[in-house]
Amino acid sequence: MKKLMLVVLACALALAPVFAADTAKGTIRFLTMAEYHNALEGVIKAFEASHPGVTVETEEFPFAQLFDAIEIKLGSRNSKFDVILTDSPMVSGYAYRGFITPLDEYFTAAEKAKFTSALVGSGSFEGEFYAPPLKNSCHVLWYNKKLLDKAGIPYPSADPKNRMTWEDVVDISKKVMAASGDPTIYGLTFEQISRPYQILPLVNSLGGAGIGPDGITVDGYVNGEGFVKAMQWYSDIHNKYKIAPKGIAPSETVGQFTAGKIAFLSANLFDYKTFEKTAGLQYGYAPLPYFKDGTPVTPTDSFHVSVSNYSKNKALAAEFVKYLTFGEGSDIYLDKQGEFSARIDVLNSYGTNPKYNSFPLSAFRLAAQEAKTTAFPRPLSLGYREWESVITATMEDIRNGADVKPALDKAVKALTVQLSIYR
Repeated sequence: MKKLMLVVLACALALAPVFAADTAKGTIRFLTMAEYHNALEGVIKAFEASHPGVTVETEEFPFAQLFDAIEIKLGSRNSKFDVILTDSPMVSGYAYRGFITPLDEYFTAAEKAKFTSALVGSGSFEGEFYAPPLKNSCHVLWYNKKLLDKAGIPYPSADPKNRMTWEDVVDISKKVMAASGDPTIYGLTFEQISRPYQILPLVNSLGGAGIGPDGITVDGYVNGEGFVKAMQWYSDIHNKYKIAPKGIAPSETVGQFTAGKIAFLSANLFDYKTFEKTAGLQYGYAPLPYFKDGTPVTPTDSFHVSVSNYSKNKALAAEFVKYLTFGEGSDIYLDKQGEFSARIDVLNSYGTNPKYNSFPLSAFRLAAQEAKTTAFPRPLSLGYREWESVITATMEDIRNGADVKPALDKAVKALTVQLSIYR
């Protein structure tokens, strides 16, 4: 018996150093986004403090350059990077092309269950789990109280049961602009102008879709009735009603709102962090509007985190991914960045924690309701990158005055060719 115990102990000791060598020390290289620098800096410091011998290095790119950087670096099978910030609709394409590795051996069923099932699904491909969510997302309609006051407009309700329509927003915007007497003030803009993530809910509200169930077919969808009708409205607010500004980029929209130049801003929850730091800004929020002939729809999902298939340090990389997505690092990131969580425990706290009773954090309580009732994900396609590139350019053309149906038909022709490689 004693001899058997010694043999078992010897085997255990022999195996232990192998695991430690894989996970206890080394350098993790994280390909990420520059806009998340401050929040991730706190996460990395805490991770390194709790993992002596481990260093996390980052290479950061602005949002507009991140996806090209990933394509170039992983497309060349670069083994320099271990952890990759991955937008949710890109997971399937990256997995299909062998850019990222399955994480099932590192995540237990209980650990996967910490996230909402929908986001586990968007982080999976062909039955394998590739990328846990860093966060979720939800948009609300922020409004400038001073501009509404000057026009004698009552503040919109924060109750989803009394949600405004986009038609209401157009009418109110006209009144606000007329009352302001200032040609530099506009009624409405979208934080992420002409980006499908934010503009597609207009299409979805009218029953349209960006791509067929096969993830390839676009004819009848991108140029379908719902898409055309929504894009005509998008054109009209810029070119007919002229309540939305042209000539500004997504990076400028929040600044225009904080400067008092925009009455309504359709934007993410985390923008409250910027608003709270803006002296003299009086603002509120309302549920995202919908079309009177449609249904309420809000954008959802966001960035996930994956491990490069070419990493030589996968176990340690996976340990950092777990820390960042559901460990202490998740709490640090969410708090610093002001993000909407993908974790079930945090989502539940939005409804019970007293700190979400008061403005502006009460917007998270609204978002938790929206996540259950109105959230509509972006299309799933192996060719999402190609689809997004063409649709973004098309939406921008429409914003700048291109005829809607011909522009969408042109997009269909281009995408039919580009997506055919996935058939």
